[in-house]
Amino acid sequence: MKLRQLRFFITVADELGFSKAAAKLHVAQPSLSVQIKALEEEVGARLFERDKHHVFLTQAGKLFRQHAGAILAMAETAKIEARCAAAGELGTIDFGYTASSMFSRVLPPAIRGFRKQYPHVLLTLHELTSLEQFHGLLDRSLDVGVLRRPEVSTPVGIQISEWYRTPLVVAIAQDHVLAQRRSLSLAALKGEPFIMYPREAGTGIYWQVMDLCAKADFRPRVVREVLESSTIIGLVAAGAGVAVVPADMNCIRFEGVEYKRLTDAEAYSTLYLARREGDLNQHLRALIDMLGRRSGKGDGTSTASVRRKAMSR
Repeated sequence: MKLRQLRFFITVADELGFSKAAAKLHVAQPSLSVQIKALEEEVGARLFERDKHHVFLTQAGKLFRQHAGAILAMAETAKIEARCAAAGELGTIDFGYTASSMFSRVLPPAIRGFRKQYPHVLLTLHELTSLEQFHGLLDRSLDVGVLRRPEVSTPVGIQISEWYRTPLVVAIAQDHVLAQRRSLSLAALKGEPFIMYPREAGTGIYWQVMDLCAKADFRPRVVREVLESSTIIGLVAAGAGVAVVPADMNCIRFEGVEYKRLTDAEAYSTLYLARREGDLNQHLRALIDMLGRRSGKGDGTSTASVRRKAMSR
């Protein structure tokens, strides 16, 4: 069944005459009749009753007319939307993010700004670990991700670039003896019980903290591994231990918890943008540009751009 046949059928049904319909369609009447006959054969029912002077829709024709009109309308809508998408007026983006990235000072306003500027682009947010975002980019269920560096090689075909950097701080109970200091080194936390993100979560922070502690000549005593950021701070408030977290998380306020700056030179956490190489989605380009402007990284791919080699260190 062809859309051309449906248009012919609807025109005949509206005009109730083959001559008028043929003239309106700018086709020869015999050709129109052949197309209608072929359509009736495919449908398996007579759509018109004819006499010498009149054409009438059969009961089957009346029902078919309703569906044929809907099909043509859907086809026209699909065509218009495809043209609008090609012109950059419509589109969809599936956006992955790690839970802790939403605490950053730049990600929520960047998403809000993009939605305001591009109201006809459907931006769907997915909370996923860094490793899950890699899988999503590979199977095309995601278009872009905001993640922390996992301790795996970046998959072939995925491009990442440094996007946002924030200091690491220590969340510590207010009545702890070390809470009296304005700042702390990791070496000062030797022997303290640590509350950490799970090592298998793919957040990257676990292994970063382990590396920093190793450089401070000790291995942290991890007493709890917790994925939820607010639960980590709650456990600190309960006196279960200390936690090294991104500074943006100081917006999580628990009575009895303080955040202390770390003095170690490499005590910072980095968020990366990840996307497929060669993705031509115009709206994705606009989103990445907006994220870059928010973080001060330009288009998100400039001086701090890193690819697979950097991620496999």
